[in-house]
Amino acid sequence: MFLKKNILLLLCIFFKLNYCNQTFNEINQNIYDNNENNTIISPIIKFNNKNNAKKNIILGIIENYNWDIVSPFFESIIKVNFTNCDIVLFVRNVSEKLKNKLKNIGIIIYEIPEKYKYIPAINCRWKMYIEFLKNKQNEYNIVFSTDVRDVIFQKDVFQYYKNHEPFLGVALEEDTLKEVINKKWVKDFCGKKKYEKIKNERIICVGTIWGTFDKFLNFSIIFYEKLSLYPNNIEQGIANYLFYYEGLFKDCLIKSDNFGPVMTLRLVRNEIIKFDSQYNTLNLRGEIAAVIHQYDRKFDVTKKVKIKFCPDLLIKEENKTFGELRNIITFFIYLESLTIVFLLKIALYLCKIKRK
Repeated sequence: MFLKKNILLLLCIFFKLNYCNQTFNEINQNIYDNNENNTIISPIIKFNNKNNAKKNIILGIIENYNWDIVSPFFESIIKVNFTNCDIVLFVRNVSEKLKNKLKNIGIIIYEIPEKYKYIPAINCRWKMYIEFLKNKQNEYNIVFSTDVRDVIFQKDVFQYYKNHEPFLGVALEEDTLKEVINKKWVKDFCGKKKYEKIKNERIICVGTIWGTFDKFLNFSIIFYEKLSLYPNNIEQGIANYLFYYEGLFKDCLIKSDNFGPVMTLRLVRNEIIKFDSQYNTLNLRGEIAAVIHQYDRKFDVTKKVKIKFCPDLLIKEENKTFGELRNIITFFIYLESLTIVFLLKIALYLCKIKRK
């Protein structure tokens, strides 16, 4: 009896949560579908046509991390030895020991203000970027925003964009927006009707976004305006909607696939990932990729990253990486609809037992 009551309670909770989520999505869809002229209203900052800045900048954020988690990122930066480049990191809830260690290797550290403590880190970073960059037009040329935990550098990515016309760069993943997680994110934001119009587009990953100072800052302003209204972790869904449905920066958007300088590995088949003799991961053109994102989704890549950048962190071959565990979680998200059916069958089975 105790077991049956708990199963039924679980079923009720599941349906309640599912109903709330569905209701929220329907509200979003009604808002957007009833306003076909729902366009970007953010003020665009005007810049001088000429930016003479020679320095570039890498931006990132960390929260609740220790050195072991982020060391591949920073060790890779040390090995690449960027010239004329600031590395700026916004931090929250990390130890003084870690902050001092990062400062000692030349990282510029900024504490996230207490007033932003309730903003999730993935959203808060865009707010911090805006506040940091808004008065620095003459200091930086190209801005590269990146995740930290699952990214490493193998070459100077800025070398690909010397003397480039104003642009915004994004990385493409190896699937379309029909992929289960990204489909959910986009639909949660804009509803089914608008999702259907862009579902065949390649996934744009927001873990790495870069561009000339003016384009990057204006993107950050527009993007954060939307993010601040949706604190439920659908950052990538919003970005894909803005780029594909609203055509944000379509005149200067550079889409970099896995043949280019930035590789995004989650959806790349294991058998086509290649390495050179120095443990560098090669892009699909067979060249050393400048940036590897989501390396922890691939066991072989993770192992080579640690051999090259932090051998003391080498994991045993039989252990699973954090990224592989995320892939397992992804699988369960994919089975969400089947879960409803399964729980219904359990409830019906228990009812039959009770009648007997």
